[in-house]
Amino acid sequence: MPSPRILIADDEKDIRDLFMDSLQPHGFDVQAAKDGRQAIDIIQNGHIDIVFLDIRMPGLNGVDILREIKQTKPETHVVMITGHCDDAQVHEALDLGSFLCLIKPFKVHDLLGLIDVLQS
Repeated sequence: MPSPRILIADDEKDIRDLFMDSLQPHGFDVQAAKDGRQAIDIIQNGHIDIVFLDIRMPGLNGVDILREIKQTKPETHVVMITGHCDDAQVHEALDLGSFLCLIKPFKVHDLLGLIDVLQS
């Protein structure tokens, strides 16, 4: 099975770098978006299998982006990431079809395990 194409959309450069540095050595094709508009452009103009999507970003928030993904590319797996697990947006994202919500901080092996689950 080919390696999934992954997008990390987060306004925090450290989080984007963590994903890139952690997943690329395992052979994953990883792209990064610093905001919602850039994330939507990447998703619309290419094939992305899994999106790790920050809920709180300036401009378009993660829930807005999730809605767009589910309308235009419903086969794409979306995992929300947040530092605020009690946020009403988490519940809304899960209701809209997010696979789950990953709480910051998280460990690299959590990402790898989650990708394995999404591929199966």
